[in-house]
Amino acid sequence: MVFINYRIAAAQIGAVHRTDPREATLQRMLKLLENAGSKGAELVLFPETAFTTFFPRHLINDPDELSSWFEHGDVTKSPNTAPLFAKATDLNVDVAVGFAEAADNGERFNACVYYHAKTGSVLSKYRKIHLPGDFEPFADPNATNQLEKRYFKPGDLGFEAFRVPELANGSEPIMGMMICNDRRWPEAWRCLGLQGVEVVLCGYNTAGFAPDLWGSDKNQDPQKAEESALFHHKLVMQANSYMNATFSVSAARCGMDDGKYSLIGGSCITGPEGEILAEAQTVEDEIIIADCDLDLCKQGKTRTFDFARHRRTEHYGRILEQTGVVEPPRLSQDNKVTNGEPNGEHASSNNNPSAKSDARRKIRVLLCNPNATKSMTDNCVKMVEPTLPPDVEVVGFTAPTPAPLAVEGNVDNIMSAAAACRSIIPMQQREGYDAMLVACYSDHALIRMLREEFDVPVIGIMEASLIAARTLGARFGIVATSNRSKVMHGDAVRHYGMEGFCAGVESCNIGVLDLERKPRSQILGIMQDVARSLVAKGAEALTLGCAGMTDMKAAVEEAVGEDCQVVDGVVAGVHHLVGMVRMGGKTAKCGMYASSSKARKMRSQDYV
Repeated sequence: MVFINYRIAAAQIGAVHRTDPREATLQRMLKLLENAGSKGAELVLFPETAFTTFFPRHLINDPDELSSWFEHGDVTKSPNTAPLFAKATDLNVDVAVGFAEAADNGERFNACVYYHAKTGSVLSKYRKIHLPGDFEPFADPNATNQLEKRYFKPGDLGFEAFRVPELANGSEPIMGMMICNDRRWPEAWRCLGLQGVEVVLCGYNTAGFAPDLWGSDKNQDPQKAEESALFHHKLVMQANSYMNATFSVSAARCGMDDGKYSLIGGSCITGPEGEILAEAQTVEDEIIIADCDLDLCKQGKTRTFDFARHRRTEHYGRILEQTGVVEPPRLSQDNKVTNGEPNGEHASSNNNPSAKSDARRKIRVLLCNPNATKSMTDNCVKMVEPTLPPDVEVVGFTAPTPAPLAVEGNVDNIMSAAAACRSIIPMQQREGYDAMLVACYSDHALIRMLREEFDVPVIGIMEASLIAARTLGARFGIVATSNRSKVMHGDAVRHYGMEGFCAGVESCNIGVLDLERKPRSQILGIMQDVARSLVAKGAEALTLGCAGMTDMKAAVEEAVGEDCQVVDGVVAGVHHLVGMVRMGGKTAKCGMYASSSKARKMRSQDYV
């Protein structure tokens, strides 16, 4: 057996505060590199965003300050970073290091590079793909935020392995890189494993106590929370190293930043059998080193994890066709399916298991609830589901905090539109829905925002319901919630040019959330009385003036009889959009709905 020894080091970096000068952090990195070089390391891995504190935990509105955290141009030649690469060249030690990249095209990424000392060149660059956290900060000022989705684009370079010349006895080891949260996703490891990777490099900043970020108990013991975070870190490094028969190296940025933000240590070097070969003992600046015999990867790669012999790709289609969870149908009649996403909640309407493999040919409509009340989204999806043909899927989206729980005025309108739009834009770029329905019964700001940003058909449930009502009857009436809604709906009817066909707008004198909080029999009785009043005024078709009323249609129909039509805007909106998609309709971009995204970027205001 040939022994292919490869001495690798992980350079763990302790606390780096927001106010620390960059030169001070750089000097610490140089000292770590010299330490590793003196011990014979051929490669040193530094952490994620190694040159600064982990700035994505902060809400930074000043564009100049935000820009200062990024590296511009060639990272190996920037004044803030060049000394590290120069020292690596002097020591003849390769380095892999993470940094915040301001790309030449104006995009920003959480990136890392592999620098080859002998040739003085970057052999490979990786941009983080699995961005965790949220776009907006938590409402709690004491919460630990994770705003990578705000400051970075998802990586666009894929998981590409690469060979490194003149290392490991000239064996040209196969390397791969990932960053922090990527290590939790087995798909990332398998992409590298399928290229025969022998060493996976992963720098990270991982919170030790962040219950808001994790969705866990805020009253938990911080020490136990940190122990759990450390356990999960080692679990994914060990398990994925074993399942891909590869060595892995992880380097932490750790300690107590700014005296309040805890980051775990746990830098480790792991063998292809999942065993830890070296592990940091502190949460301070520390070098760990291990001699890695790359020949040991062959056992797993040729036996247990011989992919060519044992993988069964014909059964893995779901991994590519589906992003979120799609549960099997319930055994009861309640077939609701949920589909969780990072920014906002989803609920999917399509429950036909045999159709899942045909997902790419479906018409997919994103039902956008701009308020933060998920039960309303679920009801909308549930009510529209029985009306859908097999080739149509409706995916429900609930706006994340800080969106209001209900939209009952102009402030709610604007705040909910901003929160929803900032989540929907990256979601649409990733998922590519065919149409979007804004599930708020109003002339909601989100409708125009989405029409500007995308070319797919977009409509709100109010406008869709009025089109349907005008089709079904000569005059229509609107069952509104509050007195203010009555006024706002009247204004919207005039805006849509349908005032001449409106028999009236009547208020139930209730709030949006009263639809769920007050006794159902009381709410239905009020709605039935309002519906009868509108019919008495000449309405031949009625529309339900709130998305929260969608499951109350039957009660209104009972009150007015079969000769008067009752329109649910959610159902009307979905089928209106499906018709637009089938006829190849797109949002026109030659006038009002032209996107302002390029102009925003020119102003350096890419605030969405």
